[in-house]
Amino acid sequence: MNSIETMPTVEALGWTLVHSLWQGALVTLTLAFARVAIKRRTANLDYLFSCAAMLLMIALPVITFVTLSSRAHETQVVMTDTLASTKQTVKTDSLKSELGDDSLLVGESNRPPEPASPRRQLRELFSGVAPWLTSLWLAGVILLSLRMLGGWVYARRLKSYGTGPLPDEWQLRFAELCRNIRVLRPVRLLESAVVQVPTVIGWLRPVVLIPVSALVGLAPRQLEALIAHELAHIRRYDYLVNLLQTAVEILLFYHPAVWRLSREIRQEREHCCDDVAVEVCGDALIYARALTEIEALRETGLRLAMAADGGSLLSRIQRIVGSSPRRSEQTASWVAGAIVFSIVFVSAAGAQLIAPNTQANGIAAMKTSSPQAAGYTPGVEPRGAASREEKSSDKKAVKSEAVEESKDPADGAPAIEPPQSQGSGSGFIEELTALGYTNLSVDDFIALKNQGVTPQLVRELKAQGYDKLTVKQLLSLASTGVSTQFIKELKDAGLEQLTVEALISLQTQGVSANFIKELGEFGHKNLSAAQLSRVASHGVTPQFIRGLQSAGYKDLAIDEVVRAHDHGVDAEFIKAVRDQGYDGLTLAQVIQMQDHGVDAEFTREMNSAGFGRLPLDLLVRAQDHGVSPEFIRKFRSAGYSNVPLDQIIRAKDHGVTLDYIESIRKEGYDNAPLDQLVRMKDHGVDAEFIRRAKSHGFQNLSVDQLIRLRDAGVLL
Repeated sequence: MNSIETMPTVEALGWTLVHSLWQGALVTLTLAFARVAIKRRTANLDYLFSCAAMLLMIALPVITFVTLSSRAHETQVVMTDTLASTKQTVKTDSLKSELGDDSLLVGESNRPPEPASPRRQLRELFSGVAPWLTSLWLAGVILLSLRMLGGWVYARRLKSYGTGPLPDEWQLRFAELCRNIRVLRPVRLLESAVVQVPTVIGWLRPVVLIPVSALVGLAPRQLEALIAHELAHIRRYDYLVNLLQTAVEILLFYHPAVWRLSREIRQEREHCCDDVAVEVCGDALIYARALTEIEALRETGLRLAMAADGGSLLSRIQRIVGSSPRRSEQTASWVAGAIVFSIVFVSAAGAQLIAPNTQANGIAAMKTSSPQAAGYTPGVEPRGAASREEKSSDKKAVKSEAVEESKDPADGAPAIEPPQSQGSGSGFIEELTALGYTNLSVDDFIALKNQGVTPQLVRELKAQGYDKLTVKQLLSLASTGVSTQFIKELKDAGLEQLTVEALISLQTQGVSANFIKELGEFGHKNLSAAQLSRVASHGVTPQFIRGLQSAGYKDLAIDEVVRAHDHGVDAEFIKAVRDQGYDGLTLAQVIQMQDHGVDAEFTREMNSAGFGRLPLDLLVRAQDHGVSPEFIRKFRSAGYSNVPLDQIIRAKDHGVTLDYIESIRKEGYDNAPLDQLVRMKDHGVDAEFIRRAKSHGFQNLSVDQLIRLRDAGVLL
């Protein structure tokens, strides 16, 4: 029985892991060149390219393993047959020696064994390493699989823990969004007290979870845009693709190119869904503001759930508003890393490509020497000078890699024109080091320079009180356009020592010193940065506030103003309502009218129906139950001309339609009061039941008798 060191499957798996390194590097390099060749690409095309590359990364090792396993099995069979034949020859030679026929063995016993080739020595060395390499890989796969299983169980738990249905108004909006995005599968919309951002969980029966904070903190249009983003994930089956992608990450966890490619897939996936959300909501700025608002609510994310905060939020916002970095610069960096990665692993794996074929050399060597002389053991070959050559080659490869990494990555890329005050590249690094930015990586310096972060800008920020900013904070400020002049203007407007996050939020939402001044002129002074960002993100302008104040609503809190804007209550709507005689309403009552569709036209038609000036709550009830002026006119034409509006609403609510009234009258109940018709409908007494009762001899029954007969179930 073979030990684990000599098992062909274990050795084939070990070689497969080694080959997968250069194979993944080759796929990465091919993808990089494809992106360079195709200049104009959409998010969907980039996503398809990346998914195809990841599929190829897992397919190539599978093919390699199957090929090596097949060759190893065939070789083992041949080696077994050869060994048996060799043993038989030894027995024959021994017999002849005993009989005295030594001439047949002349020259055989003294033949020296052939020296082992470097390839055979390399294979022998790897035969001892393969079990350890395979064991480490298997341990990593098991640990990551357990982590994935735990995340999946937690995500499934979120569908039922702390969830509840949303109001009917949002369910109707959700159904409309499903139709617009062409989501044909049944999808549930639930509010959750656990998640921080809108999230999709599930594939066959997906669920969209909306955090309670989002229902309160986001404008309806913003929340609709985020829900559209989640529905786009459902339509594209992204939840299933994400599970498969996670499985590939587990199997190839040791390969850095896989993790890099996986991040890009998730980023492009979010870009694709962002495009759908912008198309549905029709306003890129509203969606960008929604992402900014949702970032304030986010604490943690789920890897096995599709959430609206996936990917790099800042880059997504920049892409939506049209200020994203150029793809060519990103691709150039991507290509440079891929080339270095490919050179290292292709050079290291060059000799290994043909290593499995050296098994045939072992078979040939067996035929020229006896098992005792060669020391043959199946699957193990003698060690030799190949190990020393391999070590020397590895040292050269590592040295070459270190030299490549020590080079400035910007040497081979187009130079970026620096500001005049910046000086040379070395001066740029020295000045930043003098300002306290020591131990920065090459990537940090490149990113700072590409975003226009100069030593002069750092000094100006320090003068404004922003000392010891991190590289990430500097990049965020520069990428969103936060200048020292902007900070100074905010300070002059009363906003002292804001956090970096607050500055970015104000800049993104378009809050300027002039905007703050105009709000103060309308009585909204000393607003915090969070309040200013919320006002701007919800589209509240000084002109809107002026309209509310001209309509008599002067002492409103800023949150009341935002709520009025979110519900579509402006000066024009208030004036139209007042023209119908509804003066002195509170802002909450006006918002209630707007939310329930009680506009000036509906109010005018109801008043013209002869009811006079109806109370607001009665108007709202009539609109909610579908009692329109047209329905009232038809109802009166059926003989109920003097019925109060609340009774008509009750009849409509209980299903007493004009067709029902007409069918009951045909059975002889012409003068039934409206309340009796409601009772008959509630108890299931219809025209068909009355006809069955008459067919059994029950003639001229009263309404009460019909109801009692129906409840008793005699005619069922």
